[in-house]
Amino acid sequence: MLPVCVQTIFVRDLRAATAFYTGALGYEVKATYGPCIAQLRTGSTTLVLQELDGAEAGAGPGTVLCFQTEDIAAAMRSVRESGGELLHETPQRCPVGVFASFRDPGGAVQQLLQFDPS
Repeated sequence: MLPVCVQTIFVRDLRAATAFYTGALGYEVKATYGPCIAQLRTGSTTLVLQELDGAEAGAGPGTVLCFQTEDIAAAMRSVRESGGELLHETPQRCPVGVFASFRDPGGAVQQLLQFDPS
């Protein structure tokens, strides 16, 4: 099995996406690579935001990630307050806990995930 080492989120507006992920989810920018790529400090994985160029813009944003939280209600409020659109008004059950899907300001769909206590 090959480990996941980078998660790339293709966005339409890097500035708006960076503001959202730092504001709503608490990440920090670790590095930037030119005007179109920002690497976020995440701890164990590398998360990259990459702006779509004109040729790619028709393809739209891509990649769905799950962001682990200990308090999904607070995380949902943070997403909403930072300009995200919640796709669920209440957390939805899944086999390992609860989740809530949201659309970030650039249109990419991501998820919040709170695991059930062991």
